This record gives sequence, C-alpha cells and structure tokens, in this order.
Amino acid sequence: MTERTLIVDYDGTITEDDVLDRVAVQFAHDPQRVVVDGSIDEQRLTLHEVLRREYAEVRAARDEVIAWVLGNARVRAGFHELVAQARHEGWSLVILSSGFRTLIEPVLEREGLTELTLIANDVTPQPDGWIVSFLDESLCPVCGEACKRRTLAALEPLGEVIYIGDGYSDRCAAGAADRVFARSGLADYLAAQRTPFEPFGTFHDVAVALRT
Repeated sequence: MTERTLIVDYDGTITEDDVLDRVAVQFAHDPQRVVVDGSIDEQRLTLHEVLRREYAEVRAARDEVIAWVLGNARVRAGFHELVAQARHEGWSLVILSSGFRTLIEPVLEREGLTELTLIANDVTPQPDGWIVSFLDESLCPVCGEACKRRTLAALEPLGEVIYIGDGYSDRCAAGAADRVFARSGLADYLAAQRTPFEPFGTFHDVAVALRT
C-alpha cells in the first residue's frame, strides 16, 4: 500500500467555482473594492490584503450568505469517489484552503464529508464589514507572502505528497509537493514556469491517474 498525503484546495478545486470570490462579489457593499482575477499580480497586493479588503465590504448576515452558498456551491465531479479511494488505500486527505471555515463547513456537512481534515482561515460576520482572521501571517521564505506552503510543512505529511489546486493561493505550496494536479490559473502559472504538473478536469481524472 503506497503511503500518500493528498492536499486538496477548496475554492475552485473541490467546488466548481471559486465560492470565496463569488460571495465577495455577490454581497459587496462597494463592488469597486472587489479585486478581479489577475489583479493580485497587477496591483502587487498580497492575498491576505485582498481578502481583508473584499470581506470588509460584505455587510450581509451570516445566515443569508450561508443560504446563498448552499444554493450555489457545487462539488466537482468525482470528489466523493476520490475521498473513498483515499480511505480505501489508507491515504491521508487534507483540505487546505485560504478561504473561510464559515463558508466551507456547511457545504462539507451537506455533502456528508465532515470527517475530512479541514485547514482554513475564518471570518467573523459583522454588520459594518466581515473581519478576516488568518491561521498564520508569518512570511514564507520562498514567496515572501503568508502562504499555504508553511502550513503544508507544519503538517509533516507522510509519504508522497500530492497537491491538487487551481489558483493563486496554490502556487507556492504546489512547489513543495512531489506531484501536482492543476487546473485553471494554477495550470497556466505552472506551464509558464515550465514546472511539471498533470492537468485535470474532474476528480475522476485524478483518481484514475493515482491508480497508475
């Protein structure tokens, strides 16, 4: 039995769309304060700066936002099967997200996946703007930001490390993995950097690849 640790991003990876960004757009008090895709690099903002700025504009009640999330968040095809495969093979599977437990846990509960290990930031809903709290704000010596790579290292993952992601927050952490499955912006970034990765559309693709 191969010893493996699967590290899986949430927004835009487990979910079909980036729910974190969609909530910021849907409930923004001032839409001009929402940073569109690609603007992190263009404006030289850190991801933490972007999240604080965006969610300070969210003024809706928690229950209203959660109801919207549950009505709009769709889990990418094959994720349940990948979870079952990991369980059967004895692999560790960890959801590592730059998003918020408040928005993630209700979806995992709906999907019957509450047994999964979730590592994420969080947010405190307030009438005058939601307040973001981060697990770790120490700067990574590799990318210079507070990133997932430091959290991944602290996990002390066992065996081969498989990273599965899609976006900006996954760039540095993916560089610490033995094998990377990427889509969307992460795939574009890794291709531009000529860093090896395996593209995927659904988790069925990942599951099949991990059998070979």
